[in-house]
Amino acid sequence: MSILVYFKQKEEPFLINLNFEFFTLTTAPLQFNRYNRRAEYGLNQTVKKQINKFLLFLWSVFSILGSIAFREFYNLNILTYVGSQNIWESKRFLAFIIVSFFFIFGALYGLLRIVQKRRFAAIEFLKKSPVWPKSLAALLLILMPGLVKWILPLPENFTIGFWMEFFIIFTIAILIKYLLIEDKSSWKSLLRIGCYTLLAGASHVIFYKLSQVTSYPFTLYWSEGNRFFDYSTLFGSFRYILADGERIKAFTTWGMQLPWALPFVIPGLSIGFFRLWYQIIWILPTFVLGLVAAHQIKAGRSSLFLTLIFASWTFLFLDQGPIYTPLVIGAILTVIAARAKLLPGILIILVASYYTRNARWTWSYAPGLWAGLLALLAIEKPSFSKQGLKELVKPAALGITGYLGGQLIPSLIKSINSSTDLALLPNAAASTSRQPLLWDRLFPNPTYPPGILWALIWAALPVVLLLAILILQKKWQTNWLQNLALLIIPGAFLIVGIVASVKIGGGSNLHNLDMFLMSLALIASSAWVFILQKNENTWKLSSIASIFLFIVLVSPVTFTLIGGERLTLPDNEIISKALAAVQNKVEKYSQQGEILFIDHRQLFTFNLVKKVPLVDDYEKKYLMDQAMANNEKYFNTFYKDLAERRFVLIVNEPSNLVVRGSEYSFGEENDAYVKWVTVPLLCTYEPLYTSPKTSVELLVPRETPPPTSLNCDSVFAAVK
Repeated sequence: MSILVYFKQKEEPFLINLNFEFFTLTTAPLQFNRYNRRAEYGLNQTVKKQINKFLLFLWSVFSILGSIAFREFYNLNILTYVGSQNIWESKRFLAFIIVSFFFIFGALYGLLRIVQKRRFAAIEFLKKSPVWPKSLAALLLILMPGLVKWILPLPENFTIGFWMEFFIIFTIAILIKYLLIEDKSSWKSLLRIGCYTLLAGASHVIFYKLSQVTSYPFTLYWSEGNRFFDYSTLFGSFRYILADGERIKAFTTWGMQLPWALPFVIPGLSIGFFRLWYQIIWILPTFVLGLVAAHQIKAGRSSLFLTLIFASWTFLFLDQGPIYTPLVIGAILTVIAARAKLLPGILIILVASYYTRNARWTWSYAPGLWAGLLALLAIEKPSFSKQGLKELVKPAALGITGYLGGQLIPSLIKSINSSTDLALLPNAAASTSRQPLLWDRLFPNPTYPPGILWALIWAALPVVLLLAILILQKKWQTNWLQNLALLIIPGAFLIVGIVASVKIGGGSNLHNLDMFLMSLALIASSAWVFILQKNENTWKLSSIASIFLFIVLVSPVTFTLIGGERLTLPDNEIISKALAAVQNKVEKYSQQGEILFIDHRQLFTFNLVKKVPLVDDYEKKYLMDQAMANNEKYFNTFYKDLAERRFVLIVNEPSNLVVRGSEYSFGEENDAYVKWVTVPLLCTYEPLYTSPKTSVELLVPRETPPPTSLNCDSVFAAVK
């Protein structure tokens, strides 16, 4: 279909060919005659009909989302708090009625304008304004949902639910699209709306993470404080008083510590600054990965926008895990290695695979396999012909190097240092059999309501389907060898991730499927670069591919809007009293013997309590790990120390004796900890001070008999 267009600077008209089946635009000069006038009129009418249908579609989605959002808002913020009060006497309800009236009026007015085929005067006026005010307005609109949700003050007991925020984001995306650019193609308009939705979703996640930055001295969640302690030990062990020759055995690896350990070279580091660094390390590397993966896009004004979109998508897609930063660093090095010359690429993969192995052993092979896959995808029609074998040298060499750096070299170093046998393969069976596997967590359960499988389908299926469509429609040209690699490598990581997710202690999110999700992100980057680097002025997408690309852009936004709460802290008076109690008791009891910090070791790390000799044993996360493994031998030593009253004071979280079962979130983990840790602890020690709101409890050796319900005799029967 064609449209006749005049350009002021040219005397001759141009014919613009619009193809609504494909996302493309071409131009050609045309000789003018009276038949062209008829063609121009007819084609313009067709385009207007297409645009009008698209506007009706947007209006329908806007109205449906708005109705759902206002219903959710009514349930969360009106019914919950009005109670038995006459609803018409509620100021909340009256405000809701007023806002609802404006929504309904706006929706009906918009429908009327669309039916009358008239433009919105306000938008047309704004379009005529200079570029920089429009761009600034667009930026503020993108930031607004996250700011309102997480940062700006809201009325007490006021909640913005999933549907309301998604409705706001979708509405903002439509406004920005029509404010900045007017596309003749409905598919292009849809994709732009998807892009702006994606950017608003990314800002939502960033503001959420930054809202967790606080100088609050106690732990914000179950393991936060002790994790900070673990990270500090790599470069900041000078903070702790240790016996001569003793080293801290942090319950993590140096590879996992490294990204978060760097600030601890600063002696006076504050907990508030470190929480900022902690969140930046969760945000920045995934953006960098997206930028590195998309940097081959041709230069141009649109390339910056496309690169920003892919970087934002990479950040949001991987945040669905979330993916730990050491693996992201390994992926960044992998992308660089796959695009480098062979020798530099080999050296980079050697470093990347060695590093990721020393972060988490299950990541040992990831950089090598990813590099081999990316190098294979970069080859045009790879084969086993004489010439094809030469091209396959790089993928094979990078893959083998990944095995050397991730498995052979670390095993060789360990064999030399500890005189053990050289391990050519990891002992996966020992790891999976050490602790119970809870297969019910694949399906909806109290620990993870959507279940691993449904959440994985939500997070990953749109990308998988889009990649399949691009391959089937020859928009991304791959051959049988590349397609085989696309199935085998992510498939292997998928199996590993599912098994890891059902181990006790896991299954509360998708982070154990990290290698699979990262594989999809890297594969998507190859497809993205291939399509945008084609030697054409424009790139084509069929209608079905455009729809799935829109879903791929929007689905991680919907995933990330689920859950999360505003940070609420106890009153300053409660915080001060709890901190003073810990400080005073630690100082008092430090003169009498050893003090054990099972929890709240961050108080040591950030100089919030008097420095006393560190008892490295019996850290909370490690106790939980051994409890889930039912390690009786380990706990016999712990029980002996408790029975002998080795510690004059124990700093812990408030004791919980409730056995919950699988009907509760992390019920199995809770029950294991109660059995192996809490009951024996309360048999021998009793609370001296408890602050539930700050999750602090101080325990001292018992002066009174333990409750008979604890059955302490049987607990200590095996201790000699």
